[in-house]
Amino acid sequence: MGKKLIGPFSQLLSLANVPVKGALSDQQLVIKEHAGILTENGKITAIGNYDGLRENHAHDATLVIIEEETVCVPGYIDCHTHIAFAGNRANDFALRNAGVSYLEIAKAGGGIWSTVQHTRNASEAELIKNIINCSKALIKQGITTIEVKSGYGLSVKEELKILRAIKKAQESIAVDLIPTCLAAHMKPKDYEGTAVDYLEEIASELFPILKEEQLSNRLMLLSNKAPFLPTIFKITLLRRRKWVLISRYMQINFPRQDRKLRFSIMQLVQIT
Repeated sequence: MGKKLIGPFSQLLSLANVPVKGALSDQQLVIKEHAGILTENGKITAIGNYDGLRENHAHDATLVIIEEETVCVPGYIDCHTHIAFAGNRANDFALRNAGVSYLEIAKAGGGIWSTVQHTRNASEAELIKNIINCSKALIKQGITTIEVKSGYGLSVKEELKILRAIKKAQESIAVDLIPTCLAAHMKPKDYEGTAVDYLEEIASELFPILKEEQLSNRLMLLSNKAPFLPTIFKITLLRRRKWVLISRYMQINFPRQDRKLRFSIMQLVQIT
């Protein structure tokens, strides 16, 4: 790629010297006028006054001229999406507006399980197309990094199909897709074993392939008021070693409200 000098921008907002977390005040944001961005091999190496950067790097950088009045701001991050799916929940939306609860909809065959069935019936190519289209819509909102969950497959075969579709979609779009494996959020309705059996199957058969094919290094464990909630706590001492092994190459994520689940898993993964 080499070096590129991009600009001039009428204004450029840098997040330099702002706190890593917490609220940001307007006073902490520094706006640079008539600014440029110097990149090398796709990474930003300097920002500053465009004329100064051009004087110093015109001889070794390709100039990308911005002719219109343009403001440059950092790309947003969407840290929670489910854009790897098929079908829709228009009927669920109508029922929710009519006062029907989410659990009632789920018991009637709607909700997550409805999307699971549509996603299972979709081809990998169809999922790739939908992921790309959804990503393009997010790009228009200024989002350049998108976390993408699986979870609508709920079997080894179907979860792999979803995660492979995410990986292939990444090749066709100019955003960063961050895949998260959400295969362990509920027991599939068509699974004949117990919830713990399902977790064991996912851990034994799916996770090693995720590592081998570099499909995801993120695992999210989710539990709501569903029967799946207690299953993590039922993992026996003999099974703990498997979760320890998983933790060594998977980044485990939890919803903020699942503090008991978080504490339980942290106890498990500390066992060596």
